[in-house]
Amino acid sequence: MTIGGDSVARVLAENGVEETYVLLGNQTVDIADGLDKREIDVVTARHEYNAAVMADTRGRLTGAPGVAITVAGPGGTNALTGVAQAYTAASPMILVSAVLPEDAPTESLHGVDDQHFLETAFEPATKWSTQVHDPERVPDALNRAFDVATSGRPGPVFVGIDEDILMEDVEIPESSFEWTHVSETDPSPEVVVDAVNMIADADRRTLYVGKGVLRAFATENVVAIADALDCPVVCPRHYPDAFPNDHDAYAGTVGMSDHPAASIALAEAEAVLSLGVRPSSHEAAVLGDRTDDEVDIAYLAAGHPELPESNAEAVVAGDLSTLLDGVISALSETASETNSDYRQAVRDEVERVESDVEAYLAAVREQTPIHPLVIMDNLRQVADDDVIVTGDAGAAGGAWPNDVFEYRATNSFQHSRLYDSMGFPIPAGNAAKLADPDRQVVNLIGDGGFLMCNMELVTAAATETDAVTVVMNDSKYGMIWNYQRGGDHAEIATDIPTTDIASMAEALGVTGIRVNEPKEVKPALEMALADDDHVVVDIRTDPTAEYVSRKIW
Repeated sequence: MTIGGDSVARVLAENGVEETYVLLGNQTVDIADGLDKREIDVVTARHEYNAAVMADTRGRLTGAPGVAITVAGPGGTNALTGVAQAYTAASPMILVSAVLPEDAPTESLHGVDDQHFLETAFEPATKWSTQVHDPERVPDALNRAFDVATSGRPGPVFVGIDEDILMEDVEIPESSFEWTHVSETDPSPEVVVDAVNMIADADRRTLYVGKGVLRAFATENVVAIADALDCPVVCPRHYPDAFPNDHDAYAGTVGMSDHPAASIALAEAEAVLSLGVRPSSHEAAVLGDRTDDEVDIAYLAAGHPELPESNAEAVVAGDLSTLLDGVISALSETASETNSDYRQAVRDEVERVESDVEAYLAAVREQTPIHPLVIMDNLRQVADDDVIVTGDAGAAGGAWPNDVFEYRATNSFQHSRLYDSMGFPIPAGNAAKLADPDRQVVNLIGDGGFLMCNMELVTAAATETDAVTVVMNDSKYGMIWNYQRGGDHAEIATDIPTTDIASMAEALGVTGIRVNEPKEVKPALEMALADDDHVVVDIRTDPTAEYVSRKIW
């Protein structure tokens, strides 16, 4: 006999879990006991959404599922937004939650009338959602969760476990813990060669590189493919870090706002090789909208073949790293030269935009309140090439780092992505620092988003992690306010009372720095990045600042 919660900890340990994110309740303390006994770190989040964000971020950065643990009812539903966000980001994570017994009466503590409501709620936002009410199924369900989360297109899994199992002595046969993890079957090399040949033969061709490349940790292969094709590389809007931005082939992003060079590359292309983009996704639909009806598109993606949203000549699915190896082999024998005029036209547009951004920066460099472009410029000057940037919904953590920050290392922009929930950066930054303590981590967030996740500064203090949080403090929900005033809407519900965020940070146990003048930005960032503790840089910014994507693009 064993406490059921300890059996959960055992399976997590056997699957290599080193760190979990929790907000404990009486239903889950026995899991924590088992984790502690096995020397697995148990990191306390201050809200279950934040625990899910931390698990999501760890999954993105390591490739192994991040694990969050919650109580039944509100613990699970609070985490749902973070899990849905992990789904859109193709991030491997597992949410382990207590659930009520199947024979629980209606309106029980942490319950509603339907005792399977959590399993049902998570089904559309996960690759697999299940509840376990038989102790012998606990190891099987958790082991399968690791397989499902990491196979094909990665994503989140929900495993609900009966609270009676977690809290009581149960009998689980040793044979239940035996498990052979599955492996994928890859398509034949001939299928890959056929898909690539039509791209390699085209004079005007472009690579479209998405998040699947990040999840496969396949940057090196994709750079080699770009070099072999000598063609422009375009990324979806929310994944500017899917390809090194300082590579000559990089032409920017499309989706919501399109970089002019990326627009030229796709509009004039005869063929597009899409790597790591789900064929049925919004990102595929964007590709279809930006290309000619006659263009040849080949998709290479993780997981099972899906109906493309855009015009496609070929869809090849499987293990993306293996597929990309096949592309490199095929291109070494078949690649022709890219049309030089086409290639140069894209490059000229990249350089024109860069010049216009420099002119825009010069015009706003000394203004107060501080222009966000000044912050982004100074951050790129002082941060390491491989700095991890976390971003948020809205302008401060979304539009500005998408528009102008140069991501020299891939998988370095961790953002709430298309699910676009607010309050993502601070918990994500905590998880990033715990996963990779030696890398710089900078959280970009507005004052509205900050007020939704500032409680995780307490977690930063408790874990002694030294990320930097940059708050663009403009006393507005700025993106929506600008939408209101530009579209003849009432300017209501978008003001934020002036908040001394630096002092708030100090009260929560970390260092706060207030910045009011442009000349103070660079020294403050340098000081924050050099500090051994978490630092919040509270910068008074201009809410009327025009995004680069609107002013220049």
